Amino acid sequence: SPPKTSKVSQAVRFFSPNSVVTDWYKGELSNALAQIYLKEVSFVMFYAPWDAESQYVRGEFEKAAN
Repeated sequence: SPPKTSKVSQAVRFFSPNSVVTDWYKGELSNALAQIYLKEVSFVMFYAPWDAESQYVRGEFEKAAN
């Protein structure tokens, strides 16, 4: 029988569009790195949107960004 697969869901923002956090949710790593090199200090968060720990840390990351 053929292997069981599921369709990949469309990428969605993890942080609010109104957030001061820039969210490269579509995996634009080269764009993210280019912006990081322009700043004196950057905080980078790698996350999995379905992960409970990532969801918890999102709020803490927002607090730190503000």
